[in-house]
Amino acid sequence: MDAATFPQLTARDLDGREVALPAGLPGELTVVLVAFRRSHQALVDSWVPWLEARMAMDSRLRVVELPVLALHWAPGRAAIDGGMAAAIPDRAVRRRTLTVYTDVRRVTAALGIEDRETITVCLVDRSGRVWWKGSGGFDRASAAALEAAVPDDLEATGALPGVEQFGFDFDPRFRLVLAAVGATPTTSHVTVAPDRVLACLGPWSVSVHPHDVRDVSVTGPYHWYRGIGIRLSLADRGLTFGTTYARGVCLDLHAPVRGPLPLLRHPNLTLTVAEPERLAASVRRAAGLA
Repeated sequence: MDAATFPQLTARDLDGREVALPAGLPGELTVVLVAFRRSHQALVDSWVPWLEARMAMDSRLRVVELPVLALHWAPGRAAIDGGMAAAIPDRAVRRRTLTVYTDVRRVTAALGIEDRETITVCLVDRSGRVWWKGSGGFDRASAAALEAAVPDDLEATGALPGVEQFGFDFDPRFRLVLAAVGATPTTSHVTVAPDRVLACLGPWSVSVHPHDVRDVSVTGPYHWYRGIGIRLSLADRGLTFGTTYARGVCLDLHAPVRGPLPLLRHPNLTLTVAEPERLAASVRRAAGLA
């Protein structure tokens, strides 16, 4: 097993949603196909049929395509990402394609990549642990090695048992405003554990015990003035950690919880995460509502 650790990166899918990596990876285990050149797409595509078949047999497993571009391309990101998105009619493929504009050496050094002339294939969990690493297009030997590296039981291997983390859905129109107060994809997340649901939006946080959750619902869209930043409902004092006014998850509580605002307690909490259905299901399981 490779001892590499996946680096902390801010990526954006081809629908414009920011994702903090590795915490925001879509699966308990995710195959990350790291590409450095446009010509690498054929190598990436060669893995997809086998990976899709493998994902159908293991719900923990997901795949993302990760084009890594140098920082000097960042001013043209809208055109570059837009061109890629226009060529991909399948929404699921756009959502699993995450572009990163960074110092490429950060990625290659962290993952021990010596050859940028081909793709790197990594099996990664949300803590950043790299379970397996290979390179090049699909072949049976590499596929067998990857499959052998998939643990039968994550809890037995040192991964955090029963812990899931979810990123917020940052609306591009409000990204700079939120960043000015410290709320970015890398500082904002929701963690669901057996003993707590912890929501962090930049410097603000609120913690709820799962047994205090009475109901969970996916809600939205919201009025813009309710959906961005830390928001308090005048009607019922409900608290919102908002990064978009599209959709979110509302946790209705048995008893009001203390939030980041002094002297106030809140009967419900709304979190505008990127994957509301998945967060809702996770909280329901932790709360015994599933």
